Amino acid sequence: MGYGFYRDEEIEPPHKPIPLAMFLIAEEAIRVSWQRLKDRLLPRIDLRTADEDEVTHDLYEVLFDEVFGKGLVDGFDNERFTVVTREAKLRNYNGSLLDKMPDLLIGVAGRSNIYRRTQDWLFIECKPIDVNHSVGVHYGAKGISRFTRGDYAWTMTSALMIGYASSDYRIDPKLTETLVGRGLEFEVLDLPKICPRSVVTLISEAVYTSRHRRPFTYVETEKIAPPILLRHLWLQRPTLSVPQSQTPR
Repeated sequence: MGYGFYRDEEIEPPHKPIPLAMFLIAEEAIRVSWQRLKDRLLPRIDLRTADEDEVTHDLYEVLFDEVFGKGLVDGFDNERFTVVTREAKLRNYNGSLLDKMPDLLIGVAGRSNIYRRTQDWLFIECKPIDVNHSVGVHYGAKGISRFTRGDYAWTMTSALMIGYASSDYRIDPKLTETLVGRGLEFEVLDLPKICPRSVVTLISEAVYTSRHRRPFTYVETEKIAPPILLRHLWLQRPTLSVPQSQTPR
C-alpha cells in the first residue's frame, strides 16, 4: 500500500518566518520571568554569581511553570504557543551531529506546511556577559556561530539570543564593537540596530537585531541557506555590592 498521497507537495527548508509578534510576546514573557527571579525573597540561586546553566534552568522553570498560560503576558498561552523546553537534542543541518542542544525552545502554534516539525521552533541561546565571559568568545563564538554554521535553527530565518549582562555591559558598544572587529568570523551582514517595536525596561535593554550569512548548503536542495536575523535581548544581572570595608575612598 502506498502512502504518497499524504504529501500534496514537496516542502523544503527554510521554514516560513516566525511573525515578529511572536518574538515580541516571547521576549516580554522572558522579561517578566527575569523580574520574578530578581524579586525572589528566598531565591534558589544568586543571580549575581550563578553560572549559565543555573540561571538558564531557573529562567526556564519560571517561564514555563509560572508565566506561560497564567495571564501575566498577553498572548503567551496555548492559543499562540505550544511548549517551552530546555536543551532538547536536535540534529544539525546535515545530520553529522545529532546532539545539538539549544538552551531554550518555544513552540509556536498553528505552524503548517513546514519541512521538519522537529526543527520548527523559536530558538533561544543564552550566554553570560561579564569580565569572565567576553562578548567575542562566549556570546559570539559559543552563541552566534552556532546559528551561522547550521548547528541551531538551520531551517529558520530568525532566532533569539539572551545575554545575562553585568551592569557595565551594553549591546552598543560591546556587541557592536565585536561584530565590527570580527565581522568575517561571525558572517555579519547588518550590524546591531534597535528593533523599533522593543523598549528599554528597568531590567533590560531594548532588543537589537543583527543579520548574518549562513554559508552552509542545504543537503535537501543543494541551495545556500538564507541569512538569519538574530534578535538580542540582554537582561541585567543584579549588581554585586562592594563590602563597606572595601569601598574606595
